[in-house]
Amino acid sequence: MLEPLQGVATIAATNQFFDDLCRLVDAREELPLLRPQVEAYRWETLHHAGMVNTYHQIQGFLCGLMVSEILDIEQGRHLNQRLDNCHDVGWR
Repeated sequence: MLEPLQGVATIAATNQFFDDLCRLVDAREELPLLRPQVEAYRWETLHHAGMVNTYHQIQGFLCGLMVSEILDIEQGRHLNQRLDNCHDVGWR
């Protein structure tokens, strides 16, 4: 059974990642379908810490945002790096 994410710093970094993603992608809240998807990824990450599948889905989501030019390449690379760092310190 998968367990919730552990550690105050890891949880804070995870929440900050998703908050920053929403702020970068939809600061004016013009994409009504974006926030529910990001919140679903946040919930999955916080409540099922070991799900590698969720990590891969988020990577694909970020790539989709870059391909559709919602995120520029630099923003996408930065978020991917942060995703990798978060995953390395506690999402497994």
